[in-house]
This record gives sequence, structure tokens and C-alpha cells, in this order.
Amino acid sequence: MPLGRLLPLAPEQQAGNTRRRVSRVARTGGAEDAETERAALEHALSELDTRLASSTERGPDAHRWFEPLVEELRTPTAAFLRPELEQRLARYVAADDSFARDQIAHVLAGACGAAALPALMRARMSDRNEDGDALEVVVLELFHAWPEESLRLTLDFASSCDPRARIVGLWGLCVTALDATPYVGTVTSAASDPDLRVRAYAMGTLSTIFGAGYPPATLAVLADGTRDPASEVRRAAVRALGWNRNGTVIDLLVARAEDTDRSVRFEAVFALAHQSDPAARAALERLTTDEDANVRDSARRALAPPTGWPSP
Repeated sequence: MPLGRLLPLAPEQQAGNTRRRVSRVARTGGAEDAETERAALEHALSELDTRLASSTERGPDAHRWFEPLVEELRTPTAAFLRPELEQRLARYVAADDSFARDQIAHVLAGACGAAALPALMRARMSDRNEDGDALEVVVLELFHAWPEESLRLTLDFASSCDPRARIVGLWGLCVTALDATPYVGTVTSAASDPDLRVRAYAMGTLSTIFGAGYPPATLAVLADGTRDPASEVRRAAVRALGWNRNGTVIDLLVARAEDTDRSVRFEAVFALAHQSDPAARAALERLTTDEDANVRDSARRALAPPTGWPSP
């Protein structure tokens, strides 16, 4: 076999092949036209599968090799491929293959629009890869294009029996709820969820539009969070309270400076550094002799010039 047959086509050559397939479809008519176009799209998906399975095409600027095929499939005409695309998305998420995941997610969103959201949000539930920003961007673009459908779906996820879905639902609410007021109850209820991951996420959510201005009800929920049995929840509550600079949370933060968990004390350093109350400085000074080196170093940096204490 000639060597050239073993090398991947350049993006320009792939685009040429794509145009030739489309051209062949355009020369047919009626039912034959639709059938030919479906066949061309199925072939494009098969070719995408082959390329994704090849590690030789995962080098620098790899997305350029896939872009022509991905763009060919990002058409509403390819919506009939939705079941196959959803299966591939789930498979790549399970395999922790973020590159393939992102290619299929991009195709699914372009081909199916709002109908792709449930599968994409399920992918966010299961995704273990820390480079999930690309997947998040795809979901956010659909949220922007279909706000009403997105809000309904995020509420469904937030009330799911699966804690992972509830977390994704809370995330979605922060994006889709233009008026937080009707949904504050959903978030505050999540703060007492049986699953500690949901409770911790809810604490963080209360530092967004759902806790704007830190009304008494929000502060009460966050105060309970600082006393949660799970250190992950206490840490999230302290982080959320750190953005409150009106001095009403000093006692809560000072108490967490004495927390038995070093990660909570570490978070307390940054929260206290944003406070101007003398009690916050005293707590930071005590933390400079903490048994944990990271806590000690962070407290010393918080107090040291040129920034010093309190933070600007």
C-alpha cells in the first residue's frame, strides 16, 4: 500500500471530500435525495468513529483533523443519528476520553439542539475529567439558545433521585434562572440534602445570585453549613461566607479557624483575610502557628506586607 494512504488527510482535503459528498446529494432529488443524504451522514459518522479510534490523530492541533467531519455532522438533518450519538457520548465519558467526548458532544448539540441537552447534562453528571470546560461550553451554548427548555430541564435535574443529577441541576439553575427568587427554596433545600456532595455544592451556590446580599435566610443556611458533620460542607460554607465583607459573619469564620479539619482551617484563612474586624486578625495570627504547614504559611502570607491585612 502506498505510504500516502497511511497518512491522515489534511483538513483541506477532508473538507474537499465533504463537499463532494454534499455535491452528490445535491444532484439527486426527492426521496432519493433524503436517502442519499442520510447515507452520507452515516458514512461521515463512521469515518469519525474510525478517526477517533486512531491514536495517530490525537497530536497537537488534533481538532483541525476532525473539524470537517464534525461540521458536516452538525446539521439538523443528522438529528436521526441522535441515539447513536448519545451512546457514543456515554461511552467516551465512561472511558474518560475527553477528546472524543468533546467531538461527539459538539456534533450532538449541532444536530439536535435542545433535544441534546438531557444527554449532555447526563454526561456532566458522570464526567470524571477535570478538563470538562469544553463540554460545559457546549451545554451553556444550548442554555443560551433555548432558555425556557433549559430552565425546565435544570429543575427536573435538581429534583432527581440521583445526587449527581441534583448537583448538575443546581449548576444549571445558576446559569438559567434570570430571577433567582422563585428558586431559592430549591437551593436552600439542597443545603440539607442527604448527600454531602449536594450539600457542599448548595453552599457554593448560595454565594451566587441565590444569596445576593446575604439576606438573613441565606446566612442562616450558611451558618448551619459551617457546623455540618462533613468537612467538605463546612469548607464550602466558609468559602461562601468569605465573600461577605460586612462583618456579620466574623464569629462564624473565627470558629472555623479552630476547626478539627485542616482543609476547613485552610479555607478559613482566605475568608478571614477578606474581613477588617480585629477578631479576624487575631484569628489569623493564631493560625500562623497552626500544626499544618499549609495553614501556617497561608496565614503568614495573609498578614505579610505588601498586601498585608486586611485584603484590599
